[in-house]
Amino acid sequence: MPSLKSKMRGRLAAAHGQRTNTTNNLWLCYSVKLNRDLSLASNNELIYWLADLEANRNVKSFKFGYNIQIQVNDPKDNFKPIEAIQVILETGCEEIHHITSKTGHVDAFSATFQLEDGSVRNITYRAITEDYLVIRAKYAARLLRLLPFVAQMRYKKWPFEEEIILNALKILKSGDIQEVIGSTSMSDEMIVVGIVAKFIFQGVIRQTNLSMSDFGRSTWWSLNES
Repeated sequence: MPSLKSKMRGRLAAAHGQRTNTTNNLWLCYSVKLNRDLSLASNNELIYWLADLEANRNVKSFKFGYNIQIQVNDPKDNFKPIEAIQVILETGCEEIHHITSKTGHVDAFSATFQLEDGSVRNITYRAITEDYLVIRAKYAARLLRLLPFVAQMRYKKWPFEEEIILNALKILKSGDIQEVIGSTSMSDEMIVVGIVAKFIFQGVIRQTNLSMSDFGRSTWWSLNES
């Protein structure tokens, strides 16, 4: 009889499509950007999602488990299937990001792809190497600690509360979260903490005491005015 863990792994994999990497950790996380739960098939996907997609203000949306074929040799009918990430930028441009086992740095370039409908297009291709993910892992780990606070805000809009907190952030410009709580009239402190965490993900503010292992009232932040 399959265990509960194996059943859950199978359910997550099915929800995310037939993944080629099912022996690694599976993660179920809430995405602020997509406003839905997201299943990730490896630690590398988790790192890249947190550090370069979810918290990147230039990224509008993304789709993991995107099956596409890339031209690998000069004969124009020679395509290799890959499982990649479809990324839509705020500019409307599309990119294909591919987590690979390569090392070093690979510059982005325009590659020829064959889509599911058989059409062929040139799209910007970015190879995400092991070395790059090692560099981004520490930043992703900091953001990972924010996820429980962000997840509590899901499935509900908080326009009134967000406006109050955003105004407080603009007045204070920097400080700790306890100061933000004290400058608002909200009775539920966890709503304030959750919205501040959401603003960090969205790039409105940035966490400044990066050496701290926990996230909460004593976390320091500063307004991102760029």
